[in-house]
Amino acid sequence: MSVIHKRLKCEIDKLQQLSGSFILDSASPDAVIGRILPQSSIFNQAGFQIELKLPPIYPFACPHIRFITRIYHPNVDSGNIYFGGIMYSSDDYKTTTSLVEIVNQIINVIDNPDIDHAVEPSI
Repeated sequence: MSVIHKRLKCEIDKLQQLSGSFILDSASPDAVIGRILPQSSIFNQAGFQIELKLPPIYPFACPHIRFITRIYHPNVDSGNIYFGGIMYSSDDYKTTTSLVEIVNQIINVIDNPDIDHAVEPSI
């Protein structure tokens, strides 16, 4: 087993331990799909399915994040999430950033909307 596959297995194991805020639905070398469980009052009764699409050179390139479940949120547009008004991209990513950290960032943005950097919805 390569070092990259060992890291991915370890990260998937850690994602499974996030049982109050994330439920892992499936994982493969290409993508991780799961449901985030926000705690904020407006979203605390919902679970939103997300996909972390892993590039072939992961962890040397960032995963593409998208919401599979439709969510009405000021920092999400067409399934893409925006942190500080900028879609999550390689500029925000370091090879040491774990999938758990990314999922926790997503949950934090959903629970704490950044109204100052709301995205324009595409219709």
